[in-house]
Amino acid sequence: MRGFTNITPMMYTSFGMGAKGWVLVLLGCFACLGWAQFQTGSRVGLTAAGAGLPVYERPCAGNPIREVAVAGTDGFLMAPPFSCGSVRWHFVAWQGGLRGWSPEQASGRTMLLPLPGRGAYPNIRAMGAYRVQVAPDGNPLNVRTGPGLSYSVITQKPAGSTGWAYQVSVDAANRLVWWKIRWDDANGGQVGWSADSRLSGGVYLTVLEPPRPLATLSLASNNSGVSVQVSLRDLQGNPPSGTTSLPASLSYVEGTSVTLIAPTTAPDGTVFVRWEQNGTPLSTSPSITLTVSGTLSLRAVYENAEAHFLANLIAPWRSGQLWTPSTYDTHAGGNPLYAVDFNRAASSRATCPYTSGWIQDCDEVVVASHAGRAYTRAQSGCTGYGNYVVVVSNTPVSGSSNTYLATIYAHLNYFLVPNNTSVSAGQPIARLGSTGSSTGPHLHYEVREVTVSGSTLTLGTRRQVLNNPAIRLSGQPLNVDLNCQVSGLGYAGPPITGTVSVGTIPGNLAGTCSPYSCGGFLHESPFTEPDRCLINDDELPEVLYLTDVNGDSVVDEADLLQVLLEWGCQGECPADVNADGIVDETDLLWVLSDLGR
Repeated sequence: MRGFTNITPMMYTSFGMGAKGWVLVLLGCFACLGWAQFQTGSRVGLTAAGAGLPVYERPCAGNPIREVAVAGTDGFLMAPPFSCGSVRWHFVAWQGGLRGWSPEQASGRTMLLPLPGRGAYPNIRAMGAYRVQVAPDGNPLNVRTGPGLSYSVITQKPAGSTGWAYQVSVDAANRLVWWKIRWDDANGGQVGWSADSRLSGGVYLTVLEPPRPLATLSLASNNSGVSVQVSLRDLQGNPPSGTTSLPASLSYVEGTSVTLIAPTTAPDGTVFVRWEQNGTPLSTSPSITLTVSGTLSLRAVYENAEAHFLANLIAPWRSGQLWTPSTYDTHAGGNPLYAVDFNRAASSRATCPYTSGWIQDCDEVVVASHAGRAYTRAQSGCTGYGNYVVVVSNTPVSGSSNTYLATIYAHLNYFLVPNNTSVSAGQPIARLGSTGSSTGPHLHYEVREVTVSGSTLTLGTRRQVLNNPAIRLSGQPLNVDLNCQVSGLGYAGPPITGTVSVGTIPGNLAGTCSPYSCGGFLHESPFTEPDRCLINDDELPEVLYLTDVNGDSVVDEADLLQVLLEWGCQGECPADVNADGIVDETDLLWVLSDLGR
């Protein structure tokens, strides 16, 4: 074909004879097909209305060589179109050897329509994916399970139905060219085989636009048990159910938009961390929408839930602030690496004491290190932890169904969220103070296992929070130097930088313990003395009661009254003891059963 691309309307030569076919009865929008569908080398077919099409030695005038009598005959274009007034003429090499110029339309009839594929029968090949439409000659068009008349009919498509034809098979015995087509139905449509034309029948399928390249989407995961939701289904109709196990390879027309949804938790309990594209991190959202092009490889990455939680804790203070971690020998019941005190640092340096001084941090905003449910409490007698918050995550401890990882924030002046409410990572939850057993303002911080059972929350094992490579605060290691002792603190370590931008700060909510007086010194004044806990034997109670609605460390009439006042409340309601989204009889019965606790 390449040798004929320079043919012009004035070339004059002799041509052979031949026949081959397709059909069409209606003009409609098919007469309006753009020039782009009639390209040199493209296939064309003779419609039913075009039976008896005259073939000329040159366009616009002269005597015809002969007629292409049979509808459904196909050929290919050997030159660009030529316009004679409002009529386009095409130089076609017809099946059987006949070659010459013919009008696309005549007397209001559409004579020629573009067919999918390239080449002369029987050497038809697909050059990508073709946007096709059922022509009137094909109404209704059978869609079969395979490329042949012996295959069963899946369905029929009326004239005007569209889809993507992307795989070709020549049926020499019946003189048919079959195309595998994904039809435009919901979520990718039905997939089956249809003939593009038939001798004496006309043109069954016509092309609406130039072919597009095919693209491959390869999906994998480091977790073999993961299945991913896919919308839309690919050219093969996969995955049939809309969900595919991994690994998987899907084929699309280049430029197709595809949405993938990975499960947040895998069957083995590991949690979704990110999508990777060709080995590079792409998104931390399980749901992504992308445009498929070329060969695209995506990988869903999962990690152990506990490890992911500990490695992704957020530093519990504002962006840009530096806070020095410290501990001492009797901290956390003689386990100094299992709790940490934080003081705001004036600077950071590489050697002990790792800062040039400290900044007054009384009443500083404390943010949640992770998402979860916040319980505001005060230790009995305002000793020990004073006002504190327990934020319980939804990350279960390995091997348990009701024990979760949680963080504790102690010695607070005020709360910024009500008791028993959901919080997001980085949300302001409190203001720092020096309530309880403390030498002055600082933040006491722990990671604990917490068991939720009925109306109780049991504080369990502390996790090693310091010098533990598994723990990161905003991506930074949390370490103290056991060879670096600082007066008033104990062992100190390199400061941690905050990363959370805090917007509007809620109003202060008073705790049971009176707030520490911050005095008149400025928040940004440097070189104040650092402070720490004096918690030794003043441990928190092992069991906290969720029925303590107001968080004053006792379940009494005040909690019962709160339930009645919030009766019927839906959503975030402190009196929703069982966190089922509504304050009702169950919450009331739980409070009644725990009265006096």
